[in-house]
Amino acid sequence: AQDVLTLLAECGQQQVVDLYNTKSPEEQAKFVEQLTHLNKVTPTGMKNYLVRARNLLEASKNNVNPFDSYKPDIPSGEFMQPGTELMDQMEAIGLQELPKAAIVIIAGGLGERLGYSGIKVGLPVCTIEEDFVYLKYYAEFIHAASERARAQLPEDQRDAWYMPLGIMTSGDTHDRTVKLLDENNWFGLKKEQVDIVKQENVPALINNDAHLAIAEDSFRVITKPHGHGDIHNLLFESGVAGKWKGLGKEWMLFLQDTNALAPRVLTSILGVSKSKNWEMNSVCVPRKPGEAMGAICRLVDQNEAGKELVINVEYNQLDALLKAKWNENGDVANDKGYSSFPGNTNTLLFKIPEYVDNLEKTGGVIPEFVNPKYANAERTQFKAPTRLECMMQDYPKLLTGEGKVGFTMYETWFCFSPAKNNINDAANCFKKGLPSYGPAQAEYDFYNWANKMFTIAGAEIEYNQDATDYQGVSLAFGPKILLHPSYALTFQELKQKMAPKVNIGKVSTVVLGGKDTTMAGMDQLTLNGTLVATQGGKIDYFKHFEDKQVVFEPATESDSEVLRIRAFKPVKKEI
Repeated sequence: AQDVLTLLAECGQQQVVDLYNTKSPEEQAKFVEQLTHLNKVTPTGMKNYLVRARNLLEASKNNVNPFDSYKPDIPSGEFMQPGTELMDQMEAIGLQELPKAAIVIIAGGLGERLGYSGIKVGLPVCTIEEDFVYLKYYAEFIHAASERARAQLPEDQRDAWYMPLGIMTSGDTHDRTVKLLDENNWFGLKKEQVDIVKQENVPALINNDAHLAIAEDSFRVITKPHGHGDIHNLLFESGVAGKWKGLGKEWMLFLQDTNALAPRVLTSILGVSKSKNWEMNSVCVPRKPGEAMGAICRLVDQNEAGKELVINVEYNQLDALLKAKWNENGDVANDKGYSSFPGNTNTLLFKIPEYVDNLEKTGGVIPEFVNPKYANAERTQFKAPTRLECMMQDYPKLLTGEGKVGFTMYETWFCFSPAKNNINDAANCFKKGLPSYGPAQAEYDFYNWANKMFTIAGAEIEYNQDATDYQGVSLAFGPKILLHPSYALTFQELKQKMAPKVNIGKVSTVVLGGKDTTMAGMDQLTLNGTLVATQGGKIDYFKHFEDKQVVFEPATESDSEVLRIRAFKPVKKEI
């Protein structure tokens, strides 16, 4: 107990010590236990955290602009489009890099915001295949990439080699994530392949002196989430990043929990980062001026020659920054109708050796920010306790001078459709002409990705012209094509498996998987029913086809939550 009291006094928290002295032995014991734990899990410990908090709160009170000395400029990046020679080249380079790659999933979120009572990674990506949850889907990507990576290795190295997976959980999701893995035999992954790091909350603060917020109903410190930037600290502190470096891994791709299109960039973004030698590469999409999405900017320091950042700027800060120092009209459209500052999807690729070296220099700390809601004009009182936060995309702030940071832009349909809104919020977004980002939209975009890729590869896809209203979100489902990652990891793999003529009718359902499954031996493929081929070999009309169609009908109250949050359910019908 004395250690905790000494720590509090050293941290300028005498008011908490005084309160402690008025409490019962039982309350004191619980408080000491909590403080000891908080000191352990708060990045760099409580003392350093509170020093940083005072500095940031002082700057916030004085309205200091963190971008004051920087002049914004257009960042440099690559634009990838499937079917182009450049993307084929990058995917070919990326395939060669797969033996040195790792995957990280940010999985701290519950499905509550979606109207789903489980964890977000336990939500099914689509409904035509049961239990096809996000975590299973990501594991399938690792299996598919591993199959292609292993084939490149000398035979005596293949058994010991693996592609690592890191998962960041939170107090809300940790036990349930482990349970999901256990119940599904870790989706075929080896346990030693998976490193799970758990994010903890940090102390909340009640004033500019960084006094700890104490709960009114019990003697404990109020805590709040520190932000997904914790992933960097956790990978460093746990030794996971160092372990991967020791295994000879060079790249790690960060994925958000429910964006099923994100891993489709794997081979091409590896190719770009390898050819450019970038330490960090952000997956971006075109964004319209003023769109509510963080943007990648190049910021050049006007006071220090050679110092610059290529970094995400939050949309609510972007316009003022651009008006002040780039264009008096702010975030304006370029000749293509888009902003010159692409939208950040928070799918990020890092180069592991440099990443570990950088975090060793900072002791694993990622630059933080504070965002108090002030109760008075003098900015001395808070409406509610605040805390320091950090974002994983702020990593470039650790880099000095020539940190090589760039972005790779894809069209939105190829890489970005997160399931993050519940059915009412999705309908409101749709009404305003914005992407709805609900589970229904995510499922539609999942099939749409395959439809577009098939079209680029030479197939004829019959699109549906008639949209159906799914509780406020209108979607025109065409063919429902589920391409398992094992079927094709690059556009060229997909193209080489095409029959000379492929026609897929709008009510067709197609499920394809397996590296050796192919339609290349067929003269033509015409489909108006269901095709399921996942076990390898040539696709065969007699073996793989069914005269049934899957249609989406409105979900009812008696249907499962997974269906209700989409407002539709799949129903098989005889043709």
